[in-house]
Amino acid sequence: MTSTVLDVGLFLLCVSASVGTVTGVVPIGTDPDPHVDDLADRIATETATISYDTDAGHERRHHATLAEHLALAAIVPESESEDEIERRSERTYRDEVSAAVERRLDPRTAVTVRVPSAAEDSGSEDGGIDRRTAMAVGGEPPSTARVWTAVVDVPIGEGNATTRLVVRRWGRASV
Repeated sequence: MTSTVLDVGLFLLCVSASVGTVTGVVPIGTDPDPHVDDLADRIATETATISYDTDAGHERRHHATLAEHLALAAIVPESESEDEIERRSERTYRDEVSAAVERRLDPRTAVTVRVPSAAEDSGSEDGGIDRRTAMAVGGEPPSTARVWTAVVDVPIGEGNATTRLVVRRWGRASV
């Protein structure tokens, strides 16, 4: 009687161990779920304080979510202008935001920031707002990689204008 109970107990222990082993294995050549929605949520909710120097030699600090920082940094023009001195601290802020976000991303993740350009009746599906890519943080996926995306819209200014963050996460490239 005792040996039968031990045999049954040992059998159940072996079966449960084998089930745990089989369900925990990822097949070769596949990537685990990249959780791109979780990454987008993290960018939309995680806060950071960005410190940058102004033209007057003072240090300025701005505290916001990563999404808000990206939206604000994206509207800073990159081109040279006659107001070069005014634009220098804005570009410094943009560079600091880019560096802060990139530190929080892994090598297989990128964020592209698209801002509305002049509102025009272009007949696009985006409510007549033409969008341009203003900045990108992170690398580019290999052409053979599987890519997952999530979109976060960040309101800017007054009205219905939004900055669109496109979060991309990719798996390992397949041959």
